[in-house]
Amino acid sequence: MKEKKETKNKWITKDLVRTYLPILALVFVVALFAALSGGTTLKMTNIKQIMLQSCTYIVAGLGIIFTMSLGNMDMSLDGIVCLGGCLGLLAAESLGSWVVIPVIFLVTILCEMAIGSLNILLGINSVIVSFAVSFFGKGVAGYIIGSRTKSLSLPGSLSFLYNRSLYFAVTIVAIIVLSILFHYTKLGKRAMAIGSNASAAKASGIHVVKYKLLAYLVAGVMMGLAVTLVVLRAGSAGATSGSGFHVTVLLMMVIGGASLTGGTKEKVYSVVVGVLLFLCLENGLTVLGVDPNMIGLIEGIIFLGSVTLTFDRDGVPYIL
Repeated sequence: MKEKKETKNKWITKDLVRTYLPILALVFVVALFAALSGGTTLKMTNIKQIMLQSCTYIVAGLGIIFTMSLGNMDMSLDGIVCLGGCLGLLAAESLGSWVVIPVIFLVTILCEMAIGSLNILLGINSVIVSFAVSFFGKGVAGYIIGSRTKSLSLPGSLSFLYNRSLYFAVTIVAIIVLSILFHYTKLGKRAMAIGSNASAAKASGIHVVKYKLLAYLVAGVMMGLAVTLVVLRAGSAGATSGSGFHVTVLLMMVIGGASLTGGTKEKVYSVVVGVLLFLCLENGLTVLGVDPNMIGLIEGIIFLGSVTLTFDRDGVPYIL
């Protein structure tokens, strides 16, 4: 009898929970709030709003999944949004509107590569480095804004780029490309191998430094795309742009089943499911008139539960 019970328990593993629980939770949340709101949450205008909100978070999460697969935490997103957006719009004032997007991508790539280089070459903890970059970005953005205005505005000639169809198309293409890159190429597979055990990966012949830097390069490109979407949607950028962005994206990814310890447990679908689950939950609670403070409390409890279910204690040494 004991053998039969042990066999049954083997089917319910942490990996299985991490894979299917977020999907089941998403279905449950959508159905629950549809019933409680009398179908309000399923109205097309509401669905379109949720999908539009999800685009930026999904694109940012797709970049962060690469650095998380290494077992590294990136807490720089809010600072990168500030710095990239402000420098891009500032450059446009002098050189023309065409430089906004290239400058944003250049800034985000340089920031991510700086984080990766300091972490890899000098051995500085990725959390500390990314926080430093975040503070640096917000500080420089605040200096750029100064006292002349509250924010920098997007050139009117680029307003046509704020288009829902374009947002959705860019996000879908990003999901497809990053899924292939992460799950079916050497870069993704070796990044996960490094995250699982860097020493073993190095012993097996993997150029650890090379693939770590490439992972940060991908993250930089995706951050560039995310910042571009943020600036286009807001129509401006300032010292407070992207405030709390890194915390929200991390929360979404963990709720979707992403592991804080990296390795082969990371999946691209965790980003998509996590973002949709978070936004559907927040939207449903808002529609029902729940107090914003209570919403934050509920999200915190869910985050703690998700971390408890997905945290790999054996992988802790690799994220320090």
